[in-house]
Amino acid sequence: MINITQLKPFALVGLLLLTGACNRNDEQDIAPNEKEATYTRLLVSDADGASVSLVDPHEGTVQAFEGRFPGSSLYATKSGRFVALVNYANNLVQFFDSGIESHDDHAHKVGNPKWAPMEATGPRPAHTYFWEQQGYHALVFNDGDGTISLTNDYEIGTAAKAKMVKVATPHHGAIAAFNNNTFAVTQKDGSVSGTLPERVRIIDMDGRELKASTIATRGIHGEAGNGNIVLFGHSGGILVVGKDGSQRNIDYPASVGANWLGTIYHDKISDSFYGSSAKGGVYRIDPVQNQISPLLASDQVVLFRVDNEGKDVFALMTDGTLRVFDGKTNAERTSAKVMPALDPAAKVKPDIAISKRFIYITQPDQREIRAIKRGTLTTQESIKTTGRPAKITVFGAQVDEEGH
Repeated sequence: MINITQLKPFALVGLLLLTGACNRNDEQDIAPNEKEATYTRLLVSDADGASVSLVDPHEGTVQAFEGRFPGSSLYATKSGRFVALVNYANNLVQFFDSGIESHDDHAHKVGNPKWAPMEATGPRPAHTYFWEQQGYHALVFNDGDGTISLTNDYEIGTAAKAKMVKVATPHHGAIAAFNNNTFAVTQKDGSVSGTLPERVRIIDMDGRELKASTIATRGIHGEAGNGNIVLFGHSGGILVVGKDGSQRNIDYPASVGANWLGTIYHDKISDSFYGSSAKGGVYRIDPVQNQISPLLASDQVVLFRVDNEGKDVFALMTDGTLRVFDGKTNAERTSAKVMPALDPAAKVKPDIAISKRFIYITQPDQREIRAIKRGTLTTQESIKTTGRPAKITVFGAQVDEEGH
C-alpha cells in the first residue's frame, strides 16, 4: 500500500551565491535557469526504515511511499521512468514508477508516481544492468542461485513477471548485455576460494553458452559495457570481453598495487571507462590503447560518479571537497569545498546523484540533501527530509517541456 504524505514545500534553489570560484568557460551549456528541470525527480531511501521519498526539486515538494523492506539499493532504469530497489537481504526487487516518460527534448506525464506492479523475486539479487536496444531493458543477477531476472520497461509497468534464466552456479556474479542480444556473464570454476567468480563466458538470452571463457582470473568484481565490449575488474587487471568472444587482459600500472579496481563505470557519450577502488582512487581505462592511467590516485575519494552527458566526472573527497574532471580529457575543471569533512566512522555514508543542472549529496545526520549547482559548484538551499536520507538517484526526465 502507498502512504503519501505531502510535506510543506521548501525553496530548493535561490539566487546563485557570488562566492565559490569557477574556472569553467562553458557555463552556457548549463541552462541559465536557477531551478531544476520541471520533470526531474529524486528518489531517496530512508536509513532507518522501508519508506522512500519522491522529491520534486523544481516544485519543492516531497512525497513518502512505504516500501516492503529497508536497506535497498537504488538504480534508475535506462529510460529514467523507473527506479529498481534491489534488496539483497530479502530476495526482492521492487520498481518505482515516476509517471514520467522521457522523449529526449520533451516529456510526457503518463500517470501518477506509484509502485510499479512488477516485483522480481530471486535469491540475493545484487548486480544490475540496464541498456537500450529496441526498447529499455533491465536485468538483475541473483547470487543465491545463479539466475538472472530479465525484464523491460513495458513489463515493469504491467503485472508481468520477470523472466528467470539460469546462467551460472551460485556466486557473487555480474552480467552485461551486448548490442546483438547476447550477454557476458561471470562464471565460477572453483579455482579460487570465496564467492567471487574467476571467468566470463558469452550466452544467449536463454542461458545457452555461445562462447566459452579463455582467460582465468583470481576473482572478478565490477563490470561495465558499451554494447561491443564489456570490462570486468579483477585482481590482475581489467578483463576485456568482446561480443565476438575475444578476451584479453589490460595490466594495471604499478600505482594500483593491491588496490585493484572493483567498480567499473562507462560514460556512454564520451565512450570512456573508469575503474575505482576504496583505497586506490580512480583510474581511466582505455581499451583501444590497452592502457590504465590514474585520474585521481588517492585513498581520500569517498564517492565517484560519471554524469550522463559524457561531460564531467565527479569525485567527493573525505575533506568535503568536490572535484570535477573533464569526461573526455581527464583535465580537472574545478573544485570547491561543498560540505564539512566526512566522518569515517559514520554508520550511514553520504550518497551522490547528478542531474544536468545540479549535484545532490545526502547528509544523513543532518536529515537533508545538499543541492549544488553544476558549473559554479555553489551550494543552494538544502532539501529537508523526514528521515535520514541514505541512497539517492535521479530519474524522470531532465527537461522543462511537455510535448513538442
